[in-house]
Amino acid sequence: MELDIFLKDIFQNYRKEEITFIGLGNHFRSDDGFGLEFIKKIKGKFINSFTEFDNVDEVILNLCNDKSHGLVIFVDSSDFNEEPGTVNVFSYHEIEDIGKHFHKIPLKLYMKLLSKSNNKSFLIAVQIETTAEIIEPKLSKKVAYTLEHLYRKIT
Repeated sequence: MELDIFLKDIFQNYRKEEITFIGLGNHFRSDDGFGLEFIKKIKGKFINSFTEFDNVDEVILNLCNDKSHGLVIFVDSSDFNEEPGTVNVFSYHEIEDIGKHFHKIPLKLYMKLLSKSNNKSFLIAVQIETTAEIIEPKLSKKVAYTLEHLYRKIT
């Protein structure tokens, strides 16, 4: 799904407090830290912003029990064979098989649980340039530019 259309749609149909952002990743693998950096930037503007280090399992379970039927947007990096820094939006059906993942609990499983409770969920993913291990957390230039661009679009 095209990012601008997706963002226009969500902000027309949901209030800020109905949207939950969950950033995934690893700061010490360069561009894999994209989701975590994104949450750092928007935390002051969206109160429902979490990283995988904020006990996401509990956050997801609470959302599944909440009857307000909001929107959950996961933010992560991925390799979907595009130019580094490219952003795509994926629905549950567009994400690879549930057994292929690099998180403690597969993202697709979280999304399935949310759908069972009538919460919509999507993944905003950036195409990585590198995930080489580094000593100091730092995104590549292209992915860092994308982070700033996405932040401006959302806020």
